[in-house]
Amino acid sequence: MAVWYILAAFIGALMGIVFLVVAYPEALSSLRGGPTAGNADSAQPSLAESPALSGQPGSDGQPGRSSAFGEPGTGGIADPRTGSRRSPAGLIAANEAISTSRRTSIVSAVERAGPAVVSIVATFQMRRRGFSSMFDDPLFGHFVVPRLYTREEPNTGSGVIIDEAGYIVTNAHVVQLGDFTARRIRAVLTDGRSLACTLVGVDVMSDLAVLLVEGEDLPVAALGRSDDIMTGEWAITIGNPLGLAVEDAQPAVAVGVVSALGRNFRRQQGSRTVYRDMIQTDATINPGNSGGPLVNAFGEVIGINTFILSESGGSEGVGFAIPIDRVRRVADELIQFGGTRRGWTGLSVIDITEYVAQELNIDNRLGVLVNEIDPDSPADVAGILVMDVIRKINGEVIASYPEAREALYGSLVGDSIELEVERDGRLMPLVLHIAEL
Repeated sequence: MAVWYILAAFIGALMGIVFLVVAYPEALSSLRGGPTAGNADSAQPSLAESPALSGQPGSDGQPGRSSAFGEPGTGGIADPRTGSRRSPAGLIAANEAISTSRRTSIVSAVERAGPAVVSIVATFQMRRRGFSSMFDDPLFGHFVVPRLYTREEPNTGSGVIIDEAGYIVTNAHVVQLGDFTARRIRAVLTDGRSLACTLVGVDVMSDLAVLLVEGEDLPVAALGRSDDIMTGEWAITIGNPLGLAVEDAQPAVAVGVVSALGRNFRRQQGSRTVYRDMIQTDATINPGNSGGPLVNAFGEVIGINTFILSESGGSEGVGFAIPIDRVRRVADELIQFGGTRRGWTGLSVIDITEYVAQELNIDNRLGVLVNEIDPDSPADVAGILVMDVIRKINGEVIASYPEAREALYGSLVGDSIELEVERDGRLMPLVLHIAEL
């Protein structure tokens, strides 16, 4: 009897297996080691329904990231160890998904602003001192004499196209070295075109220059605003820090943040350049980046990269850019007039000496005393009076006449200067508008 029971059980099990295979084909896949009906991967959509191709977001909210590696019609995830299951369509879908998930606002910003960035090659004819051999004879020996000679030397930087007419903004020190102005200037675009540039104008005080190129379909950068920049927001530098070392028209990109705003620097001795309201950034700025744009996350130019502070000579994350609002105004002046117009205030001031302080009963000698006002001048219109004491200019405490002159140095026609004036023991704010001389 036991034999019959065993035989009946065996036959019953065999019939059950046959029934499962016929009724539920997935069971056969399970027996072969494939995914079971309870495996979550079997519920993945086919490639035709994959969010990577349909453009719908994946399960994590990112577009095109779920089941990017699935084979068409299988609904499964391909095993990366078996190349036979990686179809061309699956690889395309995977690449599209990765590309989509990696496309940040920074990538989009670079794609928007990058084409308008150019490499500048300025060639100078410089005079150098050297020595030349007068004669080299065994009898008289080797004898040299000093001489002056000229040679061409290149200087490289970056720039950005700001207008469809072909106007390019760069730094003045890219196209002008001391008293020497470049004899030839070329702009290399990202598409490989090398175009001759005409120097429209240079403003040494602002360290800005405008060039002009002629060409078709010139890319133009979108200019933003510098009055609404936020400390801590993303900042992108685009330019050519390698200069002539790499024969490649594509600019380099570095990413950081806006570290600080409104940085002011005193003029170096003998320099005519003044840097005010500079944007500080830790995005890398190296030699060759000068004149290139500082870009925000929208791909808008918010400044022109200009210089760094460094003990080693390389970038240490302390770079500075000229705010785009000032760049726009200087560029307009250079394009319209070929240079910046001279400003006029109609205001004359003197230091508050000990004698002046005693005669006028002035207790605090910090500041400057107004001693003359031109009739109908900007100072007269602003309400400044003779014998007023100017204590602050644009929020900066003024101690002497040289400091007052420095605070006003580099002001452009149309600039508004905020003054804090003391009159009869009372402090009052006044606004002085710079007019054209």
